Amino acid sequence: SNICTSTALIGLWATIYTALMGKRGLRHVADLCYQKAHYAAGRIAELPGYDLALPGTFFQEFVVTCPRPPAEINLRLEEHGIIGGLDVSQRIANGLLFCVTEVNSREQIDELIAALESIH
Repeated sequence: SNICTSTALIGLWATIYTALMGKRGLRHVADLCYQKAHYAAGRIAELPGYDLALPGTFFQEFVVTCPRPPAEINLRLEEHGIIGGLDVSQRIANGLLFCVTEVNSREQIDELIAALESIH
């Protein structure tokens, strides 16, 4: 069926990717994810009205409390061409879950920061 083919293709892609990356490459990608996510989280936490909801160790995902409802924040980010975070307000008041990976450049992270800063 299409579902089985689809998952088989994802499995094949993941196998090829990890084989091509090797141990060192995979470690490098993980380090990039960690460093970029912590850079983004630190910069967001410096903005007025934003705070890390769950401070501590994390890998590439972190929750931020926002000065406005997350749905509103995401709409405003969309105006800047940025896909916002996942609204987790049902668990953390005005909580927005962000994920930063190796594919996000520093410039993209800085654009996110500037867009969040412009939302008062």
